[in-house]
Amino acid sequence: MSAEATPEQEPKSPRLAFLRSATVVAVGMAIMNVAAYGFTLIAVHRLVPEQFGAITALLGLLLIGNVASLGLQATGARRLATHAGEGAAALSDAMLKAGRRAALGLTLVCALATPLLVWLLHIDSAVAILLLAPTLGCLTLMGSQLGVLQGSHRWTEVAAVYTSVGVGRVVLGGGALLIQPSLDAAMTGLALGAAVPALLGGFLLRGSAGGTPQQVKEVLRETVHGTHTLLAFFAIANADVLFARALLDGRHSGYYAAGVIVAKACLFLPQFVIVIVFPSLASSPGDTVRLRRAIRAVAGLGVCTVAGALLLPDVVVAVIGGKEHYGPLGPYTWLFAIAGSAYAVLQLVAYAAIAQQEKRAALLIWSGLIVLAIGAGIVLGTDLATGMTGVQVLVAMTSGCAVLLSVGLAAGLHRQTSDDS
Repeated sequence: MSAEATPEQEPKSPRLAFLRSATVVAVGMAIMNVAAYGFTLIAVHRLVPEQFGAITALLGLLLIGNVASLGLQATGARRLATHAGEGAAALSDAMLKAGRRAALGLTLVCALATPLLVWLLHIDSAVAILLLAPTLGCLTLMGSQLGVLQGSHRWTEVAAVYTSVGVGRVVLGGGALLIQPSLDAAMTGLALGAAVPALLGGFLLRGSAGGTPQQVKEVLRETVHGTHTLLAFFAIANADVLFARALLDGRHSGYYAAGVIVAKACLFLPQFVIVIVFPSLASSPGDTVRLRRAIRAVAGLGVCTVAGALLLPDVVVAVIGGKEHYGPLGPYTWLFAIAGSAYAVLQLVAYAAIAQQEKRAALLIWSGLIVLAIGAGIVLGTDLATGMTGVQVLVAMTSGCAVLLSVGLAAGLHRQTSDDS
């Protein structure tokens, strides 16, 4: 009897492989996100409010600076996924060299900016701000390593690096706070924790060689474009909190900030889908079927989170801050789940644009941010909507903007692939 697979069995193999890979990466990213949340919980209990506000501001700067790491990761994954023939080892080495160069540059810039950040953030400890530099340097180096692993479909190693990010933050960062509850201790722990994934990535990719200076320059040049697109995305994904703070009263801007916790959870939940599908989007830029399937997967997870918020609003409120302080937000948590899910789809399409080298994506997203800012200014700034109505209107505008941008970007990618064919 022939051992050849039947036609019914053949489609199942890649599907099962995808599910296994997605599960491994999802677990690694879940550990990373839970551990990061654990560090925040330790910080809020161990630090006085002034110091917790300072560490929150510094974590915000890390989030912004980490865009360079994400840009390197996307570039490495795309270049390796689209590489055909020999020379993959040299290309991997060029990626790692570009990562080291970018990490060094970002570290120096951040260190030189320390006096300015001390003044802007009103933080007395220059040491705490100075420790941002090596932390960002390690995260940037890790981004180039993840790009090589992701582009090579080494999903177990990818998951291991993501896990080490969370473990390093909660064990070393949280442990430092348990030993010494201070801002300097927290940042020392975060810096040491950021070194853990960089060291692990270096071990996993040891022995790489052969990258030429020209290849390194090409990687850095492409990284700039990818980073610009991701910077535009993170700007629009976080702008609504600023609008709420500026245009709503203090109490309702606080409600909005609490609701954003739900939105961010829905945004980060399906990121493992993006990590898994990105190399295939890069290697098959005209495969709109694959993109549609990924969008359906992300949207499907979004539907589940929206349903959960609708069915269990009290549980959601308890998680984000308690009914005593945020009870009025309960009936509207599902709106924030929609917003976060919409931005998750937009993030996927933005990565698809990076995979396809669509350089107009950043311009479209920046344009969307301008329109959102004008709309929020008109509706909330002139008191057409106030209080909880204002909260609902702003989150609805945010969701609508994300959906429209996703449609516009996806349509642009479809037109480009049609033209190319």
